[in-house]
Amino acid sequence: MFNQIKDLAGGEIYLITSLLMFMVFFVIVGIYLFKLSKRHIETMSALPIQENQTKAYEED
Repeated sequence: MFNQIKDLAGGEIYLITSLLMFMVFFVIVGIYLFKLSKRHIETMSALPIQENQTKAYEED
């Protein structure tokens, strides 16, 4: 198995492609997080804590 890793004749394109896909994914996620509104982040971070608020479907 290690001999296959050492001998990359013709397999470089797969390594480069996977590295580029990995980096592009994390760049896109980073851009998304920077563009996310602070109000939405605060609302989502407080969701598990807000147990005392009744939801519309819980009203009887």
